Amino acid sequence: MGKLISPLFTTWPWIKWGEERELEIALRDGANVWTWSEVLTQINRYANGLLQQGVKRDDVVVSVAKNSIELIWLQLASIRIGAHFSAINPKTPTKQLHQLVTSISAKHIWFGEDQETISGTWHHLQLINADYGVIATTWQPARLATLTFTSGSIGLPKAVAHSASNHLHSASGLLSWMPFDTSDSWLLSLPLFHISGLAIVWRWLLCGATLVMPSEDGLLNDLSGVTHASLVPTQLQRILASSDASRLALKRVLLGGSVIPTELTDRAKENGIECWLGYGMTEMSSTVTAKLADGLSGVGHVLPYRELRIEKGEVLVRGEALALGYYRSAGVMSITNEDGWYQSNDLGHVEGAELHIQGRADNMFISGGENIHPEKIELALLAHDAIEQVIVVDVSDYEFGQRPVAVIKTTESISHDELHSFLKEKLTQFECPIRYETMPEHLLGTGLKISRPQVKEWVNSLAITA
Repeated sequence: MGKLISPLFTTWPWIKWGEERELEIALRDGANVWTWSEVLTQINRYANGLLQQGVKRDDVVVSVAKNSIELIWLQLASIRIGAHFSAINPKTPTKQLHQLVTSISAKHIWFGEDQETISGTWHHLQLINADYGVIATTWQPARLATLTFTSGSIGLPKAVAHSASNHLHSASGLLSWMPFDTSDSWLLSLPLFHISGLAIVWRWLLCGATLVMPSEDGLLNDLSGVTHASLVPTQLQRILASSDASRLALKRVLLGGSVIPTELTDRAKENGIECWLGYGMTEMSSTVTAKLADGLSGVGHVLPYRELRIEKGEVLVRGEALALGYYRSAGVMSITNEDGWYQSNDLGHVEGAELHIQGRADNMFISGGENIHPEKIELALLAHDAIEQVIVVDVSDYEFGQRPVAVIKTTESISHDELHSFLKEKLTQFECPIRYETMPEHLLGTGLKISRPQVKEWVNSLAITA
Protein backbone atom coordinates (compact mmCIF):
# COMPACT_ATOMS: atom_id res chain seq x y z
CA MET A 1 0.00 0.00 0.00
CA GLY A 2 2.73 2.46 -0.94
CA LYS A 3 6.45 2.57 -0.33
CA LEU A 4 7.95 2.67 3.16
CA ILE A 5 9.56 6.03 3.84
CA SER A 6 12.75 5.81 5.83
CA PRO A 7 12.88 8.16 8.83
CA LEU A 8 16.69 7.94 8.96
CA PHE A 9 18.53 11.25 8.90
CA THR A 10 22.25 11.72 9.42
CA THR A 11 21.72 15.39 10.30
CA TRP A 12 18.91 17.76 11.24
CA PRO A 13 16.10 17.41 8.65
CA TRP A 14 16.23 21.10 7.69
CA ILE A 15 19.99 20.86 7.08
CA LYS A 16 19.44 17.86 4.77
CA TRP A 17 16.73 19.70 2.80
CA GLY A 18 18.65 22.98 2.92
CA GLU A 19 21.48 21.23 1.09
CA GLU A 20 19.47 18.94 -1.21
CA ARG A 21 16.50 21.19 -2.03
CA GLU A 22 17.93 24.62 -1.23
CA LEU A 23 15.85 26.67 -3.70
CA GLU A 24 12.56 24.75 -3.25
CA ILE A 25 9.80 26.46 -1.25
CA ALA A 26 9.66 25.02 2.27
CA LEU A 27 7.39 27.36 4.19
CA ARG A 28 4.59 29.72 3.29
CA ASP A 29 2.93 32.33 5.50
CA GLY A 30 0.54 34.45 3.45
CA ALA A 31 2.60 36.33 0.87
CA ASN A 32 5.89 35.40 2.59
CA VAL A 33 7.77 32.32 1.44
CA TRP A 34 11.01 30.70 2.57
CA THR A 35 13.11 28.23 0.62
CA TRP A 36 14.75 25.31 2.45
CA SER A 37 18.04 27.17 2.34
CA GLU A 38 16.38 30.18 4.01
CA VAL A 39 14.65 27.97 6.60
CA LEU A 40 18.04 26.52 7.54
CA THR A 41 19.52 30.04 7.93
CA GLN A 42 16.54 31.29 9.96
CA ILE A 43 16.63 28.34 12.39
CA ASN A 44 20.34 28.92 13.02
CA ARG A 45 19.80 32.66 13.53
CA TYR A 46 16.95 32.14 16.02
CA ALA A 47 18.91 29.35 17.73
CA ASN A 48 21.77 31.81 18.27
CA GLY A 49 19.22 34.32 19.57
CA LEU A 50 18.16 31.76 22.20
CA LEU A 51 21.77 31.01 23.16
CA GLN A 52 22.44 34.74 23.61
CA GLN A 53 19.49 34.87 26.05
CA GLY A 54 20.98 32.08 28.16
CA VAL A 55 18.94 29.10 26.91
CA LYS A 56 21.02 25.98 27.49
CA ARG A 57 20.94 22.36 26.42
CA ASP A 58 18.21 20.44 28.33
CA ASP A 59 16.41 23.65 29.43
CA VAL A 60 12.64 23.54 28.96
CA VAL A 61 11.37 26.29 26.63
CA VAL A 62 7.61 26.92 26.79
CA SER A 63 5.47 28.84 24.31
CA VAL A 64 2.04 30.19 25.21
CA ALA A 65 0.72 31.32 21.85
CA LYS A 66 -1.55 30.65 18.91
CA ASN A 67 -0.04 29.09 15.77
CA SER A 68 2.25 31.52 13.99
CA ILE A 69 5.42 31.50 11.92
CA GLU A 70 7.31 32.66 15.05
CA LEU A 71 6.14 29.53 16.85
CA ILE A 72 7.66 27.35 14.11
CA TRP A 73 11.00 29.19 14.40
CA LEU A 74 10.94 28.94 18.20
CA GLN A 75 10.20 25.21 18.20
CA LEU A 76 12.90 24.27 15.69
CA ALA A 77 15.49 26.68 17.13
CA SER A 78 14.90 25.25 20.65
CA ILE A 79 15.39 21.68 19.43
CA ARG A 80 18.42 22.76 17.42
CA ILE A 81 20.33 23.79 20.58
CA GLY A 82 19.26 20.70 22.53
CA ALA A 83 16.54 22.39 24.61
CA HIS A 84 13.13 20.76 25.13
CA PHE A 85 10.21 22.57 23.49
CA SER A 86 6.66 22.60 24.91
CA ALA A 87 3.70 24.49 23.43
CA ILE A 88 0.86 25.19 25.87
CA ASN A 89 -2.70 26.13 24.94
CA PRO A 90 -2.94 29.94 25.16
CA LYS A 91 -6.48 29.59 26.57
CA THR A 92 -5.23 27.72 29.64
CA PRO A 93 -6.45 29.50 32.82
CA THR A 94 -3.64 31.35 34.67
CA LYS A 95 -3.66 29.06 37.73
CA GLN A 96 -3.37 25.91 35.62
CA LEU A 97 -0.73 27.52 33.39
CA HIS A 98 1.40 28.12 36.50
CA GLN A 99 0.94 24.48 37.52
CA LEU A 100 1.88 23.13 34.08
CA VAL A 101 4.96 25.33 33.70
CA THR A 102 6.10 24.41 37.23
CA SER A 103 5.46 20.67 36.71
CA ILE A 104 8.06 20.58 33.90
CA SER A 105 10.47 23.06 35.57
CA ALA A 106 10.38 25.39 32.57
CA LYS A 107 13.16 27.99 32.61
CA HIS A 108 12.05 30.13 29.66
CA ILE A 109 8.63 31.20 28.37
CA TRP A 110 7.72 32.92 25.14
CA PHE A 111 4.32 34.63 25.01
CA GLY A 112 2.70 35.18 21.64
CA GLU A 113 1.31 38.45 20.37
CA ASP A 114 -1.55 39.86 22.52
CA GLN A 115 -1.03 36.98 24.96
CA GLU A 116 -1.42 37.80 28.65
CA THR A 117 1.84 36.99 30.44
CA ILE A 118 2.28 35.33 33.82
CA SER A 119 5.04 36.07 36.29
CA GLY A 120 7.25 33.54 38.03
CA THR A 121 10.85 32.45 38.42
CA TRP A 122 11.20 31.81 34.68
CA HIS A 123 12.81 34.02 32.09
CA HIS A 124 10.56 35.75 29.51
CA LEU A 125 12.05 34.96 26.11
CA GLN A 126 12.17 37.15 23.04
CA LEU A 127 12.47 35.84 19.52
CA ILE A 128 15.77 37.33 18.35
CA ASN A 129 17.09 36.81 14.84
CA ALA A 130 20.78 36.92 15.82
CA ASP A 131 24.01 36.73 13.86
CA TYR A 132 24.59 33.43 12.12
CA GLY A 133 27.14 31.30 13.92
CA VAL A 134 28.23 27.73 14.54
CA ILE A 135 26.02 25.81 16.96
CA ALA A 136 27.63 22.95 18.83
CA THR A 137 24.67 20.60 19.39
CA THR A 138 24.84 17.60 17.09
CA TRP A 139 21.93 15.67 15.59
CA GLN A 140 20.85 12.99 18.06
CA PRO A 141 17.45 11.68 16.99
CA ALA A 142 16.87 9.72 20.21
CA ARG A 143 17.26 12.80 22.45
CA LEU A 144 14.23 14.35 24.15
CA ALA A 145 12.95 17.09 21.81
CA THR A 146 9.35 18.03 22.65
CA LEU A 147 6.92 17.91 25.57
CA THR A 148 3.21 17.77 24.73
CA PHE A 149 0.52 17.94 27.38
CA THR A 150 -2.21 15.35 27.16
CA SER A 151 -5.50 15.90 28.92
CA GLY A 152 -5.88 13.14 31.46
CA SER A 153 -9.32 12.09 32.62
CA ILE A 154 -8.43 13.23 36.12
CA GLY A 155 -5.85 15.55 37.62
CA LEU A 156 -3.30 17.76 35.92
CA PRO A 157 -2.47 17.02 32.23
CA LYS A 158 0.70 14.96 31.79
CA ALA A 159 3.67 16.14 29.71
CA VAL A 160 4.50 13.46 27.13
CA ALA A 161 8.18 13.44 26.15
CA HIS A 162 9.02 12.70 22.50
CA SER A 163 12.28 12.44 20.59
CA ALA A 164 12.75 13.50 16.97
CA SER A 165 12.97 9.79 16.18
CA ASN A 166 9.49 9.19 17.70
CA HIS A 167 8.00 11.98 15.59
CA LEU A 168 9.76 10.93 12.37
CA HIS A 169 8.73 7.26 12.75
CA SER A 170 5.15 8.38 13.40
CA ALA A 171 5.23 10.51 10.24
CA SER A 172 6.92 7.80 8.19
CA GLY A 173 4.38 5.11 9.10
CA LEU A 174 1.40 7.26 8.10
CA LEU A 175 2.98 8.62 4.92
CA SER A 176 3.99 5.17 3.70
CA TRP A 177 0.23 4.66 3.21
CA MET A 178 -1.12 8.18 2.69
CA PRO A 179 0.90 9.78 -0.12
CA PHE A 180 2.61 13.12 0.64
CA ASP A 181 5.78 14.13 -1.16
CA THR A 182 8.06 17.04 -2.01
CA SER A 183 5.59 18.57 -4.48
CA ASP A 184 2.81 18.67 -1.84
CA SER A 185 1.87 21.18 0.87
CA TRP A 186 0.16 20.63 4.25
CA LEU A 187 -1.82 23.35 6.04
CA LEU A 188 -0.94 23.75 9.72
CA SER A 189 -4.64 23.77 10.54
CA LEU A 190 -4.28 22.34 14.07
CA PRO A 191 -2.56 23.89 17.10
CA LEU A 192 1.05 23.01 17.95
CA PHE A 193 0.08 22.39 21.58
CA HIS A 194 -1.82 19.33 20.34
CA ILE A 195 -0.06 16.21 19.05
CA SER A 196 -2.09 16.37 15.81
CA GLY A 197 -0.66 19.80 15.05
CA LEU A 198 2.88 18.81 15.99
CA ALA A 199 2.59 15.73 13.74
CA ILE A 200 1.98 17.97 10.70
CA VAL A 201 5.32 19.72 11.30
CA TRP A 202 7.22 16.42 11.48
CA ARG A 203 5.54 15.05 8.32
CA TRP A 204 6.79 18.20 6.59
CA LEU A 205 10.30 17.73 8.01
CA LEU A 206 10.37 14.05 7.01
CA CYS A 207 9.46 14.72 3.38
CA GLY A 208 10.99 18.11 2.67
CA ALA A 209 7.63 19.29 1.32
CA THR A 210 5.91 22.66 1.98
CA LEU A 211 4.30 23.72 5.26
CA VAL A 212 1.60 26.40 4.97
CA MET A 213 0.54 28.63 7.85
CA PRO A 214 -3.17 29.44 8.24
CA SER A 215 -4.19 33.01 7.36
CA GLU A 216 -6.83 35.46 8.58
CA ASP A 217 -8.72 34.96 5.30
CA GLY A 218 -10.64 31.87 6.40
CA LEU A 219 -10.31 28.12 5.92
CA LEU A 220 -11.68 27.98 2.36
CA ASN A 221 -9.06 30.46 1.20
CA ASP A 222 -6.30 28.50 2.98
CA LEU A 223 -7.46 25.17 1.54
CA SER A 224 -7.47 26.55 -1.99
CA GLY A 225 -3.67 26.71 -1.81
CA VAL A 226 -2.69 23.34 -0.26
CA THR A 227 -2.83 19.66 -1.21
CA HIS A 228 -3.19 18.23 2.33
CA ALA A 229 -4.97 19.24 5.53
CA SER A 230 -5.99 17.80 8.90
CA LEU A 231 -9.62 18.70 9.61
CA VAL A 232 -12.67 17.70 11.62
CA PRO A 233 -15.65 16.47 9.57
CA THR A 234 -17.80 19.58 10.23
CA GLN A 235 -15.06 21.80 8.75
CA LEU A 236 -14.91 19.72 5.58
CA GLN A 237 -18.71 19.60 5.42
CA ARG A 238 -18.97 23.41 5.50
CA ILE A 239 -16.23 23.86 2.91
CA LEU A 240 -17.79 21.38 0.47
CA ALA A 241 -21.23 22.97 0.96
CA SER A 242 -19.92 26.41 -0.03
CA SER A 243 -20.36 27.57 -3.60
CA ASP A 244 -16.59 28.11 -3.92
CA ALA A 245 -15.63 24.48 -3.29
CA SER A 246 -14.29 24.31 -6.85
CA ARG A 247 -11.36 26.52 -5.70
CA LEU A 248 -9.96 23.72 -3.55
CA ALA A 249 -6.54 22.32 -4.40
CA LEU A 250 -6.94 19.57 -1.79
CA LYS A 251 -5.97 16.01 -2.66
CA ARG A 252 -6.07 14.37 0.76
CA VAL A 253 -7.61 15.13 4.13
CA LEU A 254 -6.83 13.42 7.43
CA LEU A 255 -10.06 13.60 9.42
CA GLY A 256 -10.24 13.58 13.21
CA GLY A 257 -13.33 12.44 15.07
CA SER A 258 -14.98 9.08 15.00
CA VAL A 259 -18.08 9.62 12.89
CA ILE A 260 -17.48 10.36 9.23
CA PRO A 261 -20.69 10.11 7.17
CA THR A 262 -20.38 8.37 3.78
CA GLU A 263 -22.25 11.29 2.15
CA LEU A 264 -19.34 13.52 3.23
CA THR A 265 -16.62 11.21 1.87
CA ASP A 266 -18.60 10.69 -1.37
CA ARG A 267 -18.97 14.45 -1.79
CA ALA A 268 -15.26 14.90 -1.12
CA LYS A 269 -14.43 12.23 -3.71
CA GLU A 270 -16.51 14.12 -6.30
CA ASN A 271 -14.24 17.09 -5.60
CA GLY A 272 -11.12 14.94 -6.06
CA ILE A 273 -10.39 14.64 -2.31
CA GLU A 274 -9.41 11.41 -0.54
CA CYS A 275 -10.57 11.22 3.09
CA TRP A 276 -8.39 9.36 5.57
CA LEU A 277 -9.17 8.62 9.20
CA GLY A 278 -7.42 6.94 12.05
CA TYR A 279 -7.01 6.33 15.75
CA GLY A 280 -4.19 7.78 17.75
CA MET A 281 -2.94 9.21 21.03
CA THR A 282 -0.31 11.64 22.31
CA GLU A 283 1.74 8.80 23.79
CA MET A 284 2.17 7.28 20.31
CA SER A 285 3.17 10.58 18.64
CA SER A 286 -0.26 10.80 16.92
CA THR A 287 -1.76 8.18 14.57
CA VAL A 288 -1.61 4.45 15.42
CA THR A 289 -4.06 2.99 12.89
CA ALA A 290 -5.40 4.51 9.66
CA LYS A 291 -7.48 3.81 6.56
CA LEU A 292 -9.26 5.45 3.66
CA ALA A 293 -12.70 6.39 5.06
CA ASP A 294 -15.19 3.71 4.01
CA GLY A 295 -18.24 4.45 6.14
CA LEU A 296 -17.59 1.41 8.35
CA SER A 297 -17.05 1.66 12.10
CA GLY A 298 -13.45 0.39 12.26
CA VAL A 299 -10.56 2.82 12.71
CA GLY A 300 -8.15 1.12 10.31
CA HIS A 301 -5.12 -1.17 10.34
CA VAL A 302 -1.92 -0.76 12.35
CA LEU A 303 0.59 1.53 10.66
CA PRO A 304 4.28 0.62 10.18
CA TYR A 305 6.58 1.16 13.22
CA ARG A 306 3.71 0.39 15.61
CA GLU A 307 2.49 -2.82 17.23
CA LEU A 308 -0.89 -3.38 18.81
CA ARG A 309 -2.51 -6.10 20.87
CA ILE A 310 -5.71 -6.51 22.85
CA GLU A 311 -5.47 -7.75 26.42
CA LYS A 312 -8.66 -8.24 28.47
CA GLY A 313 -10.46 -5.90 26.08
CA GLU A 314 -7.85 -3.12 26.43
CA VAL A 315 -5.74 -1.75 23.56
CA LEU A 316 -1.98 -2.05 24.21
CA VAL A 317 0.57 -0.39 21.91
CA ARG A 318 4.33 -0.10 21.44
CA GLY A 319 6.87 0.60 18.71
CA GLU A 320 9.23 3.26 17.37
CA ALA A 321 6.56 5.98 17.67
CA LEU A 322 6.00 5.34 21.40
CA ALA A 323 7.03 8.34 23.53
CA LEU A 324 10.07 8.28 25.80
CA GLY A 325 7.75 8.64 28.82
CA TYR A 326 6.02 11.27 30.96
CA TYR A 327 8.19 14.24 31.89
CA ARG A 328 8.32 15.74 35.36
CA SER A 329 10.95 18.02 36.86
CA ALA A 330 12.74 14.91 38.12
CA GLY A 331 13.11 13.61 34.55
CA VAL A 332 11.39 11.10 32.26
CA MET A 333 9.19 8.40 33.82
CA SER A 334 8.47 5.18 31.97
CA ILE A 335 4.94 4.67 30.64
CA THR A 336 5.18 0.99 29.72
CA ASN A 337 4.46 -2.23 31.60
CA GLU A 338 7.20 -4.79 32.25
CA ASP A 339 6.79 -6.19 28.70
CA GLY A 340 7.32 -2.77 27.11
CA TRP A 341 3.65 -2.17 26.18
CA TYR A 342 1.72 1.04 26.83
CA GLN A 343 -1.74 0.36 28.27
CA SER A 344 -3.97 2.89 26.52
CA ASN A 345 -7.07 2.54 28.70
CA ASP A 346 -9.03 2.35 25.43
CA LEU A 347 -11.35 -0.60 25.03
CA GLY A 348 -11.39 -2.27 21.64
CA HIS A 349 -11.29 -5.42 19.55
CA VAL A 350 -9.75 -6.47 16.23
CA GLU A 351 -11.95 -7.78 13.45
CA GLY A 352 -10.38 -8.88 10.16
CA ALA A 353 -7.11 -7.14 11.19
CA GLU A 354 -9.00 -3.83 11.63
CA LEU A 355 -9.22 -2.14 15.01
CA HIS A 356 -12.61 -1.18 16.48
CA ILE A 357 -12.71 1.14 19.50
CA GLN A 358 -15.52 0.77 22.04
CA GLY A 359 -14.64 3.54 24.47
CA ARG A 360 -12.46 4.38 27.45
CA ALA A 361 -12.16 2.06 30.43
CA ASP A 362 -12.12 5.09 32.75
CA ASN A 363 -15.29 6.61 31.21
CA MET A 364 -17.40 3.47 31.61
CA PHE A 365 -20.00 3.48 34.37
CA ILE A 366 -22.63 1.03 35.61
CA SER A 367 -26.33 1.83 35.40
CA GLY A 368 -28.73 -0.67 36.95
CA GLY A 369 -26.10 -3.40 36.62
CA GLU A 370 -25.40 -2.63 32.92
CA ASN A 371 -22.05 -1.35 31.60
CA ILE A 372 -22.51 2.01 29.87
CA HIS A 373 -19.89 3.37 27.43
CA PRO A 374 -20.46 7.12 26.93
CA GLU A 375 -18.61 7.00 23.59
CA LYS A 376 -21.21 4.59 22.16
CA ILE A 377 -24.00 7.05 23.01
CA GLU A 378 -21.92 9.95 21.62
CA LEU A 379 -21.39 8.08 18.33
CA ALA A 380 -25.12 7.47 18.00
CA LEU A 381 -25.96 11.13 18.67
CA LEU A 382 -23.28 12.43 16.28
CA ALA A 383 -25.03 10.61 13.46
CA HIS A 384 -27.79 13.27 13.76
CA ASP A 385 -27.23 16.02 11.18
CA ALA A 386 -27.89 18.85 13.63
CA ILE A 387 -25.44 17.68 16.34
CA GLU A 388 -21.90 19.06 16.06
CA GLN A 389 -20.42 18.01 19.39
CA VAL A 390 -21.51 15.87 22.30
CA ILE A 391 -20.15 14.63 25.61
CA VAL A 392 -22.06 12.09 27.67
CA VAL A 393 -21.42 11.96 31.42
CA ASP A 394 -22.94 10.05 34.29
CA VAL A 395 -25.01 11.53 37.11
CA SER A 396 -25.95 9.88 40.38
CA ASP A 397 -29.35 8.20 40.46
CA TYR A 398 -31.07 6.76 43.54
CA GLU A 399 -32.64 3.83 41.70
CA PHE A 400 -30.00 2.94 39.06
CA GLY A 401 -26.77 4.16 40.68
CA GLN A 402 -25.71 6.22 37.62
CA ARG A 403 -27.59 7.48 34.53
CA PRO A 404 -26.33 9.13 31.31
CA VAL A 405 -26.79 12.85 30.54
CA ALA A 406 -25.86 14.26 27.10
CA VAL A 407 -24.36 17.74 26.78
CA ILE A 408 -24.71 18.83 23.14
CA LYS A 409 -23.79 21.57 20.69
CA THR A 410 -26.22 21.78 17.77
CA THR A 411 -26.56 23.72 14.52
CA GLU A 412 -30.34 24.08 15.05
CA SER A 413 -32.76 23.46 17.88
CA ILE A 414 -33.91 19.87 18.33
CA SER A 415 -36.54 18.71 20.78
CA HIS A 416 -35.57 16.10 23.33
CA ASP A 417 -38.46 13.91 22.16
CA GLU A 418 -37.02 13.99 18.64
CA LEU A 419 -33.62 12.92 19.97
CA HIS A 420 -35.19 10.18 22.04
CA SER A 421 -36.98 8.67 19.04
CA PHE A 422 -33.82 9.13 16.92
CA LEU A 423 -31.86 6.99 19.42
CA LYS A 424 -34.55 4.33 19.89
CA GLU A 425 -33.33 2.24 16.95
CA LYS A 426 -29.66 2.71 17.82
CA LEU A 427 -29.41 2.16 21.58
CA THR A 428 -30.98 0.09 24.31
CA GLN A 429 -33.35 1.94 26.63
CA PHE A 430 -30.87 2.09 29.53
CA GLU A 431 -28.24 3.71 27.24
CA CYS A 432 -30.54 6.58 26.21
CA PRO A 433 -29.74 9.85 28.05
CA ILE A 434 -32.23 10.85 30.73
CA ARG A 435 -31.77 14.50 29.74
CA TYR A 436 -29.96 16.84 27.35
CA GLU A 437 -28.11 20.04 28.19
CA THR A 438 -26.75 22.69 25.81
CA MET A 439 -22.95 22.82 25.82
CA PRO A 440 -21.90 26.14 27.45
CA GLU A 441 -19.49 28.34 25.50
CA HIS A 442 -16.73 28.26 28.15
CA LEU A 443 -16.37 24.48 27.77
CA LEU A 444 -15.90 24.69 23.99
CA GLY A 445 -12.87 26.97 23.99
CA THR A 446 -10.20 24.82 25.63
CA GLY A 447 -8.58 23.27 22.58
CA LEU A 448 -9.30 20.43 20.15
CA LYS A 449 -10.92 18.18 22.67
CA ILE A 450 -13.64 19.15 25.10
CA SER A 451 -12.64 18.20 28.64
CA ARG A 452 -14.93 15.42 29.89
CA PRO A 453 -14.07 16.08 33.58
CA GLN A 454 -14.99 19.77 33.16
CA VAL A 455 -18.29 18.86 31.49
CA LYS A 456 -19.07 16.46 34.33
CA GLU A 457 -18.22 19.11 36.91
CA TRP A 458 -20.54 21.59 35.14
CA VAL A 459 -23.42 19.07 34.95
CA ASN A 460 -23.01 18.29 38.66
CA SER A 461 -23.09 22.03 39.47
CA LEU A 462 -26.49 22.25 37.72
CA ALA A 463 -27.86 19.65 40.10
CA ILE A 464 -26.50 21.64 43.09
CA THR A 465 -28.02 24.93 41.95
CA ALA A 466 -31.30 23.42 40.77
